[in-house]
Amino acid sequence: MPSKTSGNQSTYKTMDDIATFIDGMKFRRKTFGGVDELDVLKHMEALQQVYRSVYESQAAYYQALIDERDAIISRLRRG
Repeated sequence: MPSKTSGNQSTYKTMDDIATFIDGMKFRRKTFGGVDELDVLKHMEALQQVYRSVYESQAAYYQALIDERDAIISRLRRG
C-alpha cells in the first residue's frame, strides 16, 4: 500500500504500489458502449504520475547505495 504524505497525494515506492493503483482504476462508461475517452486519458495521466513517483523513489534509493559504496571505497583507500 502506498505511504501517505501530507494532503491527498500518496507516495508510490514499489511496483506493487503501481499494481494496487491499476487494480483500483475504474473507468466511466459511455451510454452506447465503450468508455469515456477523457476519463481514460485522465487515468493514464494519473498512472504516468505513479510510475514517475516509483521511478524517482527507486532512483534515490540506488543513488544512496552508490554514494555509500563510494564512501566505503574512499575510506578504504585512505586507510
